[in-house]
Amino acid sequence: MTTIYLCRHGETIENTQRILQGHLPGHLTENGIEQAKALGTKLKQIHYDILICSDLQRCIDTTRIAMGDNADITIEPMLRERDWGNLSGMTIDFARTQSLSTAESIEELLMRAERLLTKWLQLYNDKTIIAIGHGLTNRAIIAVSLGIDIGQVEKMSNAEVRRLEITSPLKLRYTSAAESGATEN
Repeated sequence: MTTIYLCRHGETIENTQRILQGHLPGHLTENGIEQAKALGTKLKQIHYDILICSDLQRCIDTTRIAMGDNADITIEPMLRERDWGNLSGMTIDFARTQSLSTAESIEELLMRAERLLTKWLQLYNDKTIIAIGHGLTNRAIIAVSLGIDIGQVEKMSNAEVRRLEITSPLKLRYTSAAESGATEN
């Protein structure tokens, strides 16, 4: 069985301003720094085989604060948040009134999550993984692993941890999301 602890980064200034960060770096707030420290207290109690982190700065900062500067971190670009394209940097409310033409679709996000999960199961079968990433991407990973619609996966809070236990072989499947437009996480 492969165990995956999916974690969301600490609160960012952009989160507090309800800005779609997407692939933007993000900047942890003081609260986000405290959340990362508390996350570290939880995660350091877990025996893990690999520590994986999104390549976006808010996750790198969260991981370093949580696990220490000397932690052996595997940077994973496929763990990035949904690419909001031309909506990146806009407030969520404003973005909902705009076209999603250059944003990564939910279907593309789910396909990326499926590729990532497949990769992890091939590389780290029967291992324990800690992955520090993003709310929507983590929800996509959960949806794919359970074969459910992403809209059925509850939103993640900052610095929240969710545990997945996956037995091999896994039949990966997902359904199209009814969700459209901007979401918070």
